[in-house]
Amino acid sequence: MSTALASIQEKIKQQLALARGTVATPTAKTISTRGKVFTLPTGQSSQGPLSAIILDWRNFNKYYTAAYNPQKPSPPDCFAISAVIADMAPHELAAKPASEVCVSCTFNKFGSAPTGRGKACRNTVRLAIVPADFGEETEPMVLNVSPTGIRPWSGYVNSLLVNELMPINMITEISFDANAAYPTLLFKAVRPVGDKLEHAWRIREAAQAMLDAPPATDGD
Repeated sequence: MSTALASIQEKIKQQLALARGTVATPTAKTISTRGKVFTLPTGQSSQGPLSAIILDWRNFNKYYTAAYNPQKPSPPDCFAISAVIADMAPHELAAKPASEVCVSCTFNKFGSAPTGRGKACRNTVRLAIVPADFGEETEPMVLNVSPTGIRPWSGYVNSLLVNELMPINMITEISFDANAAYPTLLFKAVRPVGDKLEHAWRIREAAQAMLDAPPATDGD
């Protein structure tokens, strides 16, 4: 690599931090799961289950160097977003990349958390969903799967893949695990989407930017 090219790449890296405030981040309509209650962006709440179509998803890792302060929410110091777990690596907008790739990162290993046996890096999954009864004007929403819900989510996806199906092919019942201390999501296939699949796919394409958007605060 030439000296001039290396200099340019270094300048680009310095500009990435400034780029956060120069472009608009797609607004995600996020469903809260606090207290084992689904609270929709409209303010409506329910203990579930939700009947939904899961359009697409992203694996989402996030790491904070300091403890979370609810009075001053901030984006994670390092984060990664990818459809493929093996490809997970710090995002170009991560302020403090902790490693070159997630798989070898110290903070992405069990036992790295300040307390307990968990990981310092929070592994989650972002789902883009619409209600099962969605219409022409329905916009996708984001539902975040917590670390405790990743195993049920992975099991659900794998159960569909063996039948050559994707989550978008099915109406999915999403509920809370009554035996878990924290909001842990469970997934159950109810019935095929049927003739709504074409419309769901169009909405899926519109949801990509939302799924790939960098987090704005700790609540993302």
